[in-house]
Amino acid sequence: VPAAARAPTVSTSLFAPNGFLLAGVTHVPTADGPVKAMVLKMRAASLTDYRLTTRDGGPELALGARKLDLSGDVTLYLTKFSGCLEGLLCLTFTPDQLPVPPVVPPFVFMTNVDAEQALVTSDLIVADGLTLRAPADGDRAEP
Repeated sequence: VPAAARAPTVSTSLFAPNGFLLAGVTHVPTADGPVKAMVLKMRAASLTDYRLTTRDGGPELALGARKLDLSGDVTLYLTKFSGCLEGLLCLTFTPDQLPVPPVVPPFVFMTNVDAEQALVTSDLIVADGLTLRAPADGDRAEP
């Protein structure tokens, strides 16, 4: 199944991965053809104040959770990723602008994260305080 033609936007106040590795770049199939994406792999991740908003040309949907926990074989495919490492050093990454070396210590956390998320795979996803909202015309899709 292809991913959405336009990657949804994601924001979280705290992204705390466990066993984090920037695994490289790949092409993710979408409804409009493949898009270049960074591949981030980890054993688990916890996201606080998670917000996802669709941008695929149809009606906007906003998904939110107070906390979102991913575990097992977790892989994120991102077309853009920005946030503040350890809450101090703020950076933005794209598939064409990756950090060197491409390995991140497993204990790193990020705050104020904004991303464009082409696809996520995980063995288990647990959400606390899950909300789904379809905004009225003219409203912004914020849960």
